[in-house]
Amino acid sequence: MDPLSERQSILPQRGMDHTPIILTGPPGCGKSHWIQKYAEQINKQLFVCPCRKDRTLRDGRQKLHIWARRTEPAILWLEGADDLTPEAQAFLRRILETHASDVLFILECRDAGRLQEPIRSRCKIKKIPPPSWSDLETYLSSFHGVIASDIKAYLEPNEYSYRRAIQCTMLQLHYPETWKSTLAHRRQERSELSTLSADHLISYIQRGYHPDTLIHSLLSDERILKDYGSCMERAGSLWAFLGSALTPAFDMVATTTPKEEE
Repeated sequence: MDPLSERQSILPQRGMDHTPIILTGPPGCGKSHWIQKYAEQINKQLFVCPCRKDRTLRDGRQKLHIWARRTEPAILWLEGADDLTPEAQAFLRRILETHASDVLFILECRDAGRLQEPIRSRCKIKKIPPPSWSDLETYLSSFHGVIASDIKAYLEPNEYSYRRAIQCTMLQLHYPETWKSTLAHRRQERSELSTLSADHLISYIQRGYHPDTLIHSLLSDERILKDYGSCMERAGSLWAFLGSALTPAFDMVATTTPKEEE
């Protein structure tokens, strides 16, 4: 059985009220699939408002007004609702206060915390966790000819998602030579983790390695972890950060207090 269908219970069931729902989870966990399957399950018409493309709702406001006042049962899916601007969220809040009782709003998002509190207070929040490897393995078994063990070897645990799994599957089935070279490149990248050196930084860049993968192998050091968080908050260069973390002087820089610097 499709693991996405097995976990369908996270969505509202037939006969429940039409309180708007915030459906949240990481990219590729199956949010879109579940909404589509639920609409099929209860035989309701599904309308989609692409909020990631229309963050201000400049193009979608008139449609939302019409859809929200439908007399026939329907589901209104706001795709990427957490990307809406504050002004667009204020407009959405007013819609949620006045929509027809037969219309179910599902606000799909990655981070519910980016939605304004007045919106969150009017909704039920449903969280969808990322899939485990067991979920992905069951999902991949529906594709004939897929070597799931190779996909598992390629993906890092923090990359487990249905989206990543299907990308690897399509590459493996339709572009086998490209898949082989991609898998070999990932293995070569991992082989460098035990011998990372600032002297080889240019080589890592030329080989197309991902700085995040290299940095993550260093995060057991709490000082590096702390500075990595600061780098991400400031949208700093990951390659520059990796170079500094691999430099012997990093320990001295990371432990120097403002008073000592004076």
